[in-house]
Amino acid sequence: MTKTPQQPIADDGDPDVGDLKALRVQLEQARHEIQRLEKLLDDHPEQLEQKVRERTRELEAVNRIAATVSRSLNLDTILKDSLAKVLEVLELSVGAVFLTDESKAELNLMVHHGLPDDVVEEMQVTSVGRDCPGMVALKGEPILVHDFTAAAEPMNPIGRHPEFKSLAGIPLESKGKVRGVLCLLSHKQERFGQEDLKLLVTIGSEIGVAIENAWLYGESWAHSKKMEELSMTDSLTGLYNRRQFYRRIKEEMARGKRQKHPVSLLVVDLDNLKEYNDALGHLKGDEALRGVAQAITASIRQDVDNGFRYGGDEFAVILPYSDAVEAGEVAERIRKTFEDFALTGTSLSIGLAELDFEEEVDDFVTRADSAMYVAKNSGGNRVHQAAKSPAE
Repeated sequence: MTKTPQQPIADDGDPDVGDLKALRVQLEQARHEIQRLEKLLDDHPEQLEQKVRERTRELEAVNRIAATVSRSLNLDTILKDSLAKVLEVLELSVGAVFLTDESKAELNLMVHHGLPDDVVEEMQVTSVGRDCPGMVALKGEPILVHDFTAAAEPMNPIGRHPEFKSLAGIPLESKGKVRGVLCLLSHKQERFGQEDLKLLVTIGSEIGVAIENAWLYGESWAHSKKMEELSMTDSLTGLYNRRQFYRRIKEEMARGKRQKHPVSLLVVDLDNLKEYNDALGHLKGDEALRGVAQAITASIRQDVDNGFRYGGDEFAVILPYSDAVEAGEVAERIRKTFEDFALTGTSLSIGLAELDFEEEVDDFVTRADSAMYVAKNSGGNRVHQAAKSPAE
């Protein structure tokens, strides 16, 4: 039987055959690339080893910087530590970090090391577009100057110091914005090469993200503190509110009993507030209430005593380390200060009690409150001291 000669495979109209041919071409290209790399490895082992060492150094440097800036959310700490670490990694001794102020199109010098005093003084605030930090902030790109003395303008503060030969300016970026600028100076010409530039750009991104995180944390913390203050204070007078009063009175009573030091309490009432409101309107009544708060604040020791709006027309003042005699002087000072405001038809009635170490919170507050009512029922505009507690 005669064999039929095998015909060549035709790929016309057969997609599988076309794919196979393309795959053969790719395999052949890959084979050539492998041969090229093997020859390169054989011919230049020292260069390859050097490349590996350089890449390892870069990765180690970035890791060290990342570890440094991630240890804190305090902006000052981040800037100080990151500059120190960059100088250490690159074996430099002069550098600075500037932060941008977008509202003013300026950069502020935040931390520096090794800069001459006149440079520090002149570059405390730098306009965007001026000098190294300003140009980097304007363009959002790094700057390398290989011979700084030849490139510097005569009025440039660094240009007046011939000891500086080369410079690198690196943007500290996060989310597409330049948050700051890292400026490094060297006493050697052409100190910063392209490999240094790549490394510094990566480091700049790490620092930029850390700056962003610190700012976000600061804003969050400030907002949290503001909300906390609002929850603790009376919106009309700015004094602490009733809830804070009971928290603080318990703390001061416990401390006084434990340390055996006196604690006194004033309860202050604004006389004739209803009549004052009816005659002059509630806006004037609010002014009178704010006047009580001002009189209290002006008459007590800051960071020791505390004033509170207890509710309505009543206020309270906690006086740690003050006995009845000293508290009486404070009460009289508050009464007289308010009287000097000359709000006709109003005055203050103040009750005073000194803590008995055996009594509880409600007993202590009730004694001071009762003393206030004695002052009020006696004509107002006076201070009355409470009798000692029955348990004493």
